[in-house]
Amino acid sequence: MNTLLCGALALAAVGSSAIAPASAQSFPSGPVLHCYISPNDQPMPPGNLGRCASFSPGHSSYRADFEIRNLPAGSYTYAWTTEMGMVLPCTTSRCSVTYRGNMSVSDIVNVTYTNQATGVANTLSRSVQINGPL
Repeated sequence: MNTLLCGALALAAVGSSAIAPASAQSFPSGPVLHCYISPNDQPMPPGNLGRCASFSPGHSSYRADFEIRNLPAGSYTYAWTTEMGMVLPCTTSRCSVTYRGNMSVSDIVNVTYTNQATGVANTLSRSVQINGPL
């Protein structure tokens, strides 16, 4: 009887400490920078991260669309930049960048968003990969 009870308790302990399923882990709850590049050889995945890579060669250009998701309510200012320090002409929580096609592209896009009421600033970044290594 004690052996059976100990076995049941051990199974209950293992079950309660099990790792959350991958689907629960792939949906962050805080602010994230969503990205999707088109044309793309893969469909848009579920969740808030998107797909910031495309391995669909032979196109004259690619468009990367970015959006801050899960941002708490408030009034914000936005500053968008690239890895090389280029300032992008975007002033909202969304931004699009066009890249030349027929070549490998590797870039990092950053957005600093500042809460106008508190002055608190945070930065989100995403790596862009087009027709090149990850």
